Amino acid sequence: MNIARSVAAIFASLALATGTFVAQSSGADEMMGRHSMEGKVTSVDAKKGWVHVKTQEGTMIVHFPPSALEGVKKGDTINVDLAMKDNGPDTTKAKSQR
Repeated sequence: MNIARSVAAIFASLALATGTFVAQSSGADEMMGRHSMEGKVTSVDAKKGWVHVKTQEGTMIVHFPPSALEGVKKGDTINVDLAMKDNGPDTTKAKSQR
């Protein structure tokens, strides 16, 4: 039997295999594309904080603090709440090209 779990919102840089984001705000400090996806845990490394979640949209590989994954097991059904923030252009490239 799968255990439904709610996982805290993920902000900023996420390595997503697939995903669709729709801007929902115009303020620079506000989150964009906030949404929730349900999926099945296909792999979990609780010691390192990595979890693979298969959703209808595709497979996500996300990182959490290891303590957040202590009770999560392969086969569990979880909800992942996502949001992102545009931090503007990458200034490290501009500085190195001067």
